[in-house]
Amino acid sequence: MNLVERVEVVNATIERFAGQPFEFGSCDCGKMVIAHLKAMGWKVRTGGGWKSALGLRRWLRKNGGTGAACIDGWGIPRIPPAARIVGDILELEGETDFGSFGIAVGNGRVLAFHEDVIGAAIIQPKGLPIKAAWRT
Repeated sequence: MNLVERVEVVNATIERFAGQPFEFGSCDCGKMVIAHLKAMGWKVRTGGGWKSALGLRRWLRKNGGTGAACIDGWGIPRIPPAARIVGDILELEGETDFGSFGIAVGNGRVLAFHEDVIGAAIIQPKGLPIKAAWRT
């Protein structure tokens, strides 16, 4: 996929998720990443879903144990975080043991859920370490 196509997919992901309130199982970082990966052409088998924090914990146990393990299990290649380009998946330092995931949108910004914003937003993760990255 060329860069123009990557930007188009990212813009579609932004349109779908930006400003939408967080809700487990329908509008959370896991659902956002899964939808984005599918839009980027990846075959992602999710094996069901979740509707609560407890449901997400159960889903993660069945699918690798962590969000990062799930992404690895789907065959998405890891890259150094500094090598990210628009459309790549990032794992940010999060408040929960689930992890926090977002989509690189360019200029160091990330589409992600953040405690200071209602719903998904484009944030500049200064001071938030990027724990891992995957090339989509």
